[in-house]
Amino acid sequence: MKFWGGEESMSQAVAKLGEEIIEEAKAEAQRRIDKAKEEAEKILAEARAEAERAVEEAKAKAREEAKLAERQRLSEVRRQNALRILEAKNRLISEAFKKAYEKLKSLKVESYAESLVKLLEISIPALGTDSVEIMFNKRDLERQSRLLKGLKVPENIKVNVSKQTIDTIGGFILTSSDGKIRLDQTFEARLEAAERKIKKEISKILFG
Repeated sequence: MKFWGGEESMSQAVAKLGEEIIEEAKAEAQRRIDKAKEEAEKILAEARAEAERAVEEAKAKAREEAKLAERQRLSEVRRQNALRILEAKNRLISEAFKKAYEKLKSLKVESYAESLVKLLEISIPALGTDSVEIMFNKRDLERQSRLLKGLKVPENIKVNVSKQTIDTIGGFILTSSDGKIRLDQTFEARLEAAERKIKKEISKILFG
């Protein structure tokens, strides 16, 4: 009986050991499952956070791109408006100078002669030579004595009137005796220079 009882006790011990192993395995499995769940939750939370960051970054980038596009659009609108204003002002300036040109063509002899003499008295010394030649248009060459009456220039400067005429409505061209220095004071040249200057100043105001 003892032997049989011993076998029974051994069987019980083996069964108990098996149960313990199974329980331990279950516990270990549960621990691993819990750990895996925890890690999965952590990974999921990180993924969600990363996704949210990505969404926010995308939104921020989209907002910046939208702002940039709006700034560019407004800049282009302002540029186009400035161009239209410039074109309109340039047209008005050109029209004004055309009117001035027509007025200069119809100047009375007395007014013209007075303006011409004043301009000559400024321009001749400015040429910086001791010998100056004046070129007129055909009409002014024929009436040079009348036009140059009262002209006052420094005594050390010799002034000659060229027989060669120029194509202009008025004014003159000065040259040094050797022809190396030339000063164009025709009405056309002065009007063109003034028009360019005004247009340049307006463009600078509009576009910086």
